[in-house]
Amino acid sequence: MAALSSIRRLLPYLKPYRFRFAIAAFSMVAVAAVSAVSIWLLKPVIDQVFMGRDAEMLRLLLWLIPIVFFVKMGFSYAQIYLMSWIGQRVTQDIRAQLFRHLHDLSMEFFWRKRSGEILSRVTNDLWNLQSAVHFTPLYLIRDSLTAASLLFVLFFINWRLALLASVTLPVAAGVLLVTGDKMRKASQRSQEVMGEIYHRFQESMQGMLIVKAFNYEGAAISKFDVENARFNDQVMRFLRATALSGPLMEFLGSLILTWLIYLGGREILSLRMSPGEFLAFLGCFFGAYNPVKNLARMNSEAQRGLAAASRIFEVFDERPSVAEPASPVLFSPPEDRIEFRGVSFRYPDRENWALHALDLRVPRGQVLAVAGPSGSGKTTLVHLLLRLFDPVEGGIFVDGRDLKGFSTASLRGHIGLVTQETLLLHDTVVGNVSVGRPGATREQVLSALEAADAADFVSRLPDGPDTLLGERGLQLSGGQRQRLAIARAILKDPSVLILDEATSNLDTASEASVQASLEKLYKGRTVFIIAHRLTTLRNADRVIVLHRGELVQSGGFDELLRKEGVFSSLHALQNLEPEG
Repeated sequence: MAALSSIRRLLPYLKPYRFRFAIAAFSMVAVAAVSAVSIWLLKPVIDQVFMGRDAEMLRLLLWLIPIVFFVKMGFSYAQIYLMSWIGQRVTQDIRAQLFRHLHDLSMEFFWRKRSGEILSRVTNDLWNLQSAVHFTPLYLIRDSLTAASLLFVLFFINWRLALLASVTLPVAAGVLLVTGDKMRKASQRSQEVMGEIYHRFQESMQGMLIVKAFNYEGAAISKFDVENARFNDQVMRFLRATALSGPLMEFLGSLILTWLIYLGGREILSLRMSPGEFLAFLGCFFGAYNPVKNLARMNSEAQRGLAAASRIFEVFDERPSVAEPASPVLFSPPEDRIEFRGVSFRYPDRENWALHALDLRVPRGQVLAVAGPSGSGKTTLVHLLLRLFDPVEGGIFVDGRDLKGFSTASLRGHIGLVTQETLLLHDTVVGNVSVGRPGATREQVLSALEAADAADFVSRLPDGPDTLLGERGLQLSGGQRQRLAIARAILKDPSVLILDEATSNLDTASEASVQASLEKLYKGRTVFIIAHRLTTLRNADRVIVLHRGELVQSGGFDELLRKEGVFSSLHALQNLEPEG
């Protein structure tokens, strides 16, 4: 049932290329027919030329044989090229749709799935699917028709011998049925384990600093070896089933061939069959052998491809947990307030609340600082404001309108975000800063760099603002990457600004400079500031304190310092910490 479902879902991807597929199928039919004709020519070669000494037939065959094989060459090229083209285009379409679908999914999916597992489906599974789309129709149409046409010639020459030869077909079918299911299951399990291998590679490559700093190489290699051995076991299961079908069919074929030679010899000796007919019969029999072997291989390719398709369609079946409203409203800057009403949220597969029963009112233009120990729900609050997740209970309202009613793209277009973990793309400085505002002019980008205190170090880069940054911008320091992220938010000119540990990677002097630049942006905007260093919150209009997902304190910075509670305790602890 799963295989049939995957086939039905693959058919729409083939539909746009049905004309080319029809030409390829016609070419396969032609190859099958010409293959039978080319072998049938053995009969006149033996009987009329070699034994009958027919000079006229010799002259005819001298030009007929090259023409037959030239025609076969042309159709063979057409079928292989067209099926390769179709396989490539179908895979390209699925890859593009898969990439778009992944971007449509909510953060909840990426919370559940590891990136290595997703990467395995985008690469390894798609390759297996492409191979199946390419080879399966070739084997199914061309080789089945070739076998059928050669079988027809066998019956035409001598139906008794052909009947005996045909008994191999149900035997071969039985072999395919037994080994096919094993191949499909082993292939699917091997592809699942490949996701683990991708994860191990990615984990080590991205975290190599920690791996080496903590002498973790041995443990990382040990874990990889376990996954690598599991993958090898599953692949060997697949290869054992694949390796068994071919030799078993070959052995069965040899037994039939021996019996055919015995019976054919009797037919020739009794003059009921000519040597040319028997040689043509054997040619057809051997000619049918490769198509039948390819049909066995087709089963292997098809099973591997169906297993890959099943895993790919599992991703397509995922639906965003944050749904776009049926009639979305364009988000407009808050004119009055943003409200959290009884908001509770827990992350997928977590038991504890990240936020619980949060009631919060943020007037337009207020600079709100959010403080609290690690894990108190500070970042979760801004995740919900961006609609990366939706509250499990309660709701968030802007000027009385539920956040769920707005277009998510429109909402996020009005919110600027700077986080502690800065993601830079493999693009130029200009390209990275203008991510949130693609149509920005160069002058606007340079102005944003200046405001973020980034213009100086950018000017010293090899190509200035046009310098191509490496993967994840690792050629820059943490502070430099952070300044570019701040410039990105400045250029976007949002009505709501979120700073989530935005200056955490800067030294004291740079932090003061960037903080001053950021504070110039506060005017006329609603600002949410999350910072570990409480001193950076001093100029906020109001400070709220979260603890274990609950709002426990609210007030001015100095007011909270004077009160006993979480905020004053955190401040006292930070004053005891040595300057880094």
